[in-house]
Amino acid sequence: MLWIILATISAILSAAAAITQKKVLMRAHALEFSFLVSFVLMILSFALPVTFDAAPFPHLPMMTLLLILGKSVIGGVAFLLVMMALERDQISSVLPLLGLTPAITALLAWGVLGETLSDWEWLGIGLMVVGTYLLERRPVKWRSLPSGERHVSPVLYYIGSALVLFALSSVADQMLIGGEKADPRVVLLYQHIVYCVMFGTLLAIRKAPLASPLASVVQKGREQWPFLLAIAVLTIGYRFTQLEAVKYAPVALVLAVKRTSILYATLGGGKLFSDKHLGMKIAGALLIVASGFIILRNVS
Repeated sequence: MLWIILATISAILSAAAAITQKKVLMRAHALEFSFLVSFVLMILSFALPVTFDAAPFPHLPMMTLLLILGKSVIGGVAFLLVMMALERDQISSVLPLLGLTPAITALLAWGVLGETLSDWEWLGIGLMVVGTYLLERRPVKWRSLPSGERHVSPVLYYIGSALVLFALSSVADQMLIGGEKADPRVVLLYQHIVYCVMFGTLLAIRKAPLASPLASVVQKGREQWPFLLAIAVLTIGYRFTQLEAVKYAPVALVLAVKRTSILYATLGGGKLFSDKHLGMKIAGALLIVASGFIILRNVS
């Protein structure tokens, strides 16, 4: 049951990273923050104990490289969307929505990779949806427009899009680690390089004088570097343990355990930032955790 231990460690580290991210996002723009974190992650990734060939980077088949590139771009966009949502809403309102990821991932893995799910696993996925509903049981924020139309909070669009992208990224993880037998440390190294280049490019092409975003990024980096370093270490930890867990179990089950981070982040972050309706959100998070045990009941 090594994969359960790895996935649980990933969940705890992920919750700690999310709480720290929210703290930094109270003082920094989501894109600036994403670039700073990706830069620190890239530097730390070079220190990972990866076995290289004679070349600076290990030789990888073209298909593996393309999978890593595609997965990294998808995951990077999803990460930025979640940071934009965290920047605008309570942590106990944003993160619980990500509890739907295992259900979406399971359906994708079932359809794309041909993985089979038992009746108990289907029940667990259904209960995850119910738990997420409880966590988000609140009036949808509308605002009146001059035309009389209604507008949904952009946070819902950010998280909805991120859910689909995270699910695709998780299926790519299974293909890389399970199918291509890629080293998780190598995947992380390439992934963080892609993140840094992508976020840096987005900053450069943003509609603002180049000196302005650069000066802002440098200032935020100086102010928040202890938190950025902590987030980078926690992020490498939870991504690495998640990839290691995928070696030993289907991606849907790993994600089910890993998403118990929702409970830790909802409780810890909700208390720290004095979020509203915390009791109902904790109840929903507990239901998601319980559904994870139902999914795992037939795993030996």
